[in-house]
Amino acid sequence: MKIFPGRTLVFIAAGLAVLGGLSYWFWATPSHPLGQNPGPLEKITLGVDSSGLNALIWIAHQKFDAANGLEMVLKTYPSGRDALRDLEASRLDFACCAAFVLVKEILAGQTNLRCLSALASGEICEVIARRDRGISRPEDLRGKTIGVPRGTSAEFFLGRFLTFNHIALTEVRIIDINPLDLADNLAAGKVDAVLIWEPITYEIVKKIGGNAVSWPAQVGQDVYWLLAGQEGYLKSKPMVAEKLLRVLSQAADFMKHRPEEGWRIIAEKMQVPLSELQAGRYPKKFELFLEQSLVLAMEGEARWLIRNRLTDRDKLPNFLDYFDAEALAQVAPEAMRLIIPKAEGAMAPAPAGAKEGR
Repeated sequence: MKIFPGRTLVFIAAGLAVLGGLSYWFWATPSHPLGQNPGPLEKITLGVDSSGLNALIWIAHQKFDAANGLEMVLKTYPSGRDALRDLEASRLDFACCAAFVLVKEILAGQTNLRCLSALASGEICEVIARRDRGISRPEDLRGKTIGVPRGTSAEFFLGRFLTFNHIALTEVRIIDINPLDLADNLAAGKVDAVLIWEPITYEIVKKIGGNAVSWPAQVGQDVYWLLAGQEGYLKSKPMVAEKLLRVLSQAADFMKHRPEEGWRIIAEKMQVPLSELQAGRYPKKFELFLEQSLVLAMEGEARWLIRNRLTDRDKLPNFLDYFDAEALAQVAPEAMRLIIPKAEGAMAPAPAGAKEGR
């Protein structure tokens, strides 16, 4: 049968429509479905802050939780430090925080805390100072007043930044300030400089404009953003942790394959222009993982706390004792790049071909 050019165009258009529909179905449908009828939704509360490190939580909440039998209720805190404290008080089921915060609480004797997975990593912190205080180089911070939320990763990265610039902690005055108050304090001149993460850095620069001078604060060390729970809760509801990591794994797939839409969600949640996200200092890795570099970072942070007498402990704990990797091993075995002892002393092997670190 003869095919005319007009009909050919119709067939091509129809074929493209079918392919488009299949593509939408593939990416809009959870990649790890639990079943067609998940039943009643399991309500869980999670503590997050406003930083882009929470991208997988936000995407999972918007797109994947109900299909996997979860109702995720998000509570936003000034920092992961505050969320972890509410987790310890059993006001949350899970909390997201920087590895430093978890390390500090473990050293303080919080033995019930467990890390389920890392969710993101990257460099997100900056030192921002006022030019009119005679600050144009990092060395000019000597003798100045610096605002930082103590007990957060910002405190650790401030110490690290000062050390790399040959400034002792005793040569600056450090003031403990709530993250949400840092912009106003710097704009009012109550401090000469601050160290903080995005999106607060964006707010600060908006307030003081050309009077701001800034530097990357992390000196080549990533911040690791963790999902934490309590041992008792995880033992009593193991399937909840597995469901949560499953939706987070779907969110990671979404971010990998549809990054433009993912970044739009992040920009909306952070209330920062998308162009600023693309040009600024924001997380570059969004995935579930447990790897050797995380453990090494935690040990380095613990040594810093011990060396600066910010803890009563004088020895490093075994941080592997504070990882609960059962759910991650079930959901995303390829994300397990550590060998973690099980409770009974047996070793949980990493998957074949996996590397310990990156």
